[in-house]
Amino acid sequence: MSPVKHYRFLLSCLFAFLVGLIPSNAQTQSGDSPSRTSSASSNLSNQEFHCHTGYRLSDCQKEIAQLKTVLARYPAEGLGHWTWILVRSEDWKPIVRGLRLNPESPAFVAFEQRETFLEEALFGHEVLRGAELAAEWQLPLNQLLSLAVTHELGHAICDEHDEAAADRFGEELRKGNTPPCRIPRVKGTKSKGEPS
Repeated sequence: MSPVKHYRFLLSCLFAFLVGLIPSNAQTQSGDSPSRTSSASSNLSNQEFHCHTGYRLSDCQKEIAQLKTVLARYPAEGLGHWTWILVRSEDWKPIVRGLRLNPESPAFVAFEQRETFLEEALFGHEVLRGAELAAEWQLPLNQLLSLAVTHELGHAICDEHDEAAADRFGEELRKGNTPPCRIPRVKGTKSKGEPS
């Protein structure tokens, strides 16, 4: 295992431990939202949602609800079991730099752990960081969450490591299409990190 993969694995284990200490919306909202449609909940039935350490419970619940609303528009069921983790903006850049990833990117996928990490600023709470992201990606802040989610779905659904291919996949999702993966999976094979 390369040093970067080893570090990512250790970080993921740490996140999993820390996430277990904070109740998530998925764990606390089971009967709280009668307005949820059954199609949205079945679409997300294999998805877990957590907030990284330091989140206030009310913010965590609100942002996970936003994420679920966005995810329900797209074929998230194609992921199988997957975990979505929200990270506070003040913690984001140190974590991402430690992983040697682009600190300006507000999301990333840990393929082997089957996890997607999203920065808090995507949800509109961090005004200055949100303005930075809006300028960087040349989109209004209210469109950045959908952009990030669809891009990361391109990575996750297709086991796609190429950024341009994930961008194209995400763009097609936002247009309402269900695009094929650039490199189709052979039936009966599992992607890297998919449980046996």
